[in-house]
This record gives sequence, structure tokens and C-alpha cells, in this order.
Amino acid sequence: MPEVNALRRAMRFRECAPPPLDDLAANMRWLRDRELIGNLYKRYAYGVDSIDFDLVRSVFHPECEVVGTVNSGALDDYLAEIERGLHRFEATMHFVGNQYIEIDGDTGFVESWVTGYHMQAEDSAVDHLVLGLRYQDDVARNGDDWWITRRVAVKQWHTGPFPRANLSDPIDPDRASG
Repeated sequence: MPEVNALRRAMRFRECAPPPLDDLAANMRWLRDRELIGNLYKRYAYGVDSIDFDLVRSVFHPECEVVGTVNSGALDDYLAEIERGLHRFEATMHFVGNQYIEIDGDTGFVESWVTGYHMQAEDSAVDHLVLGLRYQDDVARNGDDWWITRRVAVKQWHTGPFPRANLSDPIDPDRASG
């Protein structure tokens, strides 16, 4: 049998079991927490795709550290790079698929599988970019909600040019003069 590649060897299944069935309050809290945590990723995807970075920022702790696919560091620097890069595309659509949530009191870990479609203008000579990612996030309770306190983005695969040579280039260099 062939050896499993490094990206697959690094995967670890992490998800917590529900509380005992007869503990209604614990089950309600567990279900509510899972829904609130899952909603972080819906808000993030909507914010990225609509280029609403107030919404994007709302899912992260202000001191969140990010280890990204192209750059890493403090949240503000990381998000500034993402926002600048998004303006290079005609449209994006981020789809959150499989999600594994581990909750331990007021903290947790979430691994989310994401497909990000980055579409160029219809008449562009530049190929679309599609990324398959895993977000590996530490999360913490924030009052009645949750937020991401540390993110590691792992690229699983891509189609199209990645990374882009210069995030400040226009959507299609051939159309920049007109």
C-alpha cells in the first residue's frame, strides 16, 4: 500500500461527544455552543465574500495569531493582506464543508474544511483560483458568543495560480491601461 502523504498524516480527528442524554441543560448548552461556533465560519465566509472586514474581524479575538497559507502574524496585518488580495477578483465564494468541533468548557478546537472560489472577470486572461483549505482554530467563549483565538490555515490543494505574484496587481493586467 502506498505511503500516506504529509498533509494526510497531519490530520487528527478531534470532536467531543455530547453530554449524557438525561442532562437536558448540558445538552442545550452543548448544542447552542456548537451552533454559535459553527456560525463563526458562516460570518467569516460572508464577510470575506462581501469584503466586509468589520464582519470578518468580529469572529476573531483582537490578539488572534494567524498562521496563513501565504503570510502569518498579527490579525490586523493578516486581514489587511486578505482584503487587499480580494480586490483582485471579480467575485469569491467560500464554502464551509466538514467541520469538527471539540469543546472543553469555555475553550475549544475547530477544524473546518473550506473551498474558496476566486473568480476573475469573464474576459480575463488570468485563470480562476480555487483553494481547498483546512482551518485549524482555537476558539474561546466571548460572553454569550465565541471567537477564534488562533488560526492555522493549511492548504490541501489548489487550481489556478497560487500564490499570486503581487497582490496589488489589477484583476487582469491586460485591461489595466483602459
